[in-house]
Amino acid sequence: MSALIISLHSPSTSAETHALGSDDGHGARPVGTVLIERHLNGPRGSANGGFAAGSIAQHVDGDTVSVVLQSPVPLGRSLGVFDDGAGGVVVRDRRKDVARAHPGALVAADAPLAPSFADAVHARERHPLVGVRHALSDCVVCGPRRADGMHVTPGPVVGHDDRLAAPWTVSGAFAHAGLAWYPAVWAALDCTSYPAAALEQGILCLLGTMTARVDRRPRVGEHLVVHSWTREARGRRYETSVAMVDARGDEIARADATWIALRHQKAAAVASRLR
Repeated sequence: MSALIISLHSPSTSAETHALGSDDGHGARPVGTVLIERHLNGPRGSANGGFAAGSIAQHVDGDTVSVVLQSPVPLGRSLGVFDDGAGGVVVRDRRKDVARAHPGALVAADAPLAPSFADAVHARERHPLVGVRHALSDCVVCGPRRADGMHVTPGPVVGHDDRLAAPWTVSGAFAHAGLAWYPAVWAALDCTSYPAAALEQGILCLLGTMTARVDRRPRVGEHLVVHSWTREARGRRYETSVAMVDARGDEIARADATWIALRHQKAAAVASRLR
């Protein structure tokens, strides 16, 4: 059974439509549902932002899609996806809007030279929160100790502490018919796009907006490098970009992300030492 369930069909009964929350008084047309299984978490109790955004993006007609996460996406529950009337979709948990998505565009800028796979492995080993219990340490993508995870754990690139990198060897657990799930590619981009300065300082940030383009889905067993850089930092807001390259150095996916640092870091318990 696939670990990620995505329904792309319209509800077939009025009862199902009502259960998904389409009766919102605005005549929104349901176009499908999204359900993300419980083990595909980012922060404890909610979906990994990349898995959520990538799953939602599949409902938008466009090579490049922008997804705005308005609140944490719940796990293990069908969410209604509705046509917004402008080429995009809105995702609702009952009557509450949790995300919006529409065709987007990437920032027009060249990516820095990607590190080698060996350098990306070294960067993963330099992840500053290895051995530290924090709000994202159980993330299915970047959690270092998740036995069932993707192990895309970013760390600072040697000589470039303002940049992060992580290796990704595609596992069959996150693939179908030999190719990585589309949302898994978004997930790998998401976690590696975390702001380098925030990671180094132990500042907890949550993904706000992600715009991504996937040129091809990688094959199971393929060795990839995911690397990111920060374009701008202003107050609690960080703007980052991230790229995924294959063994030949060809870029196969790219994303821009907006990260927001939580206002109350102590309440978030960012980093309490494991005993």
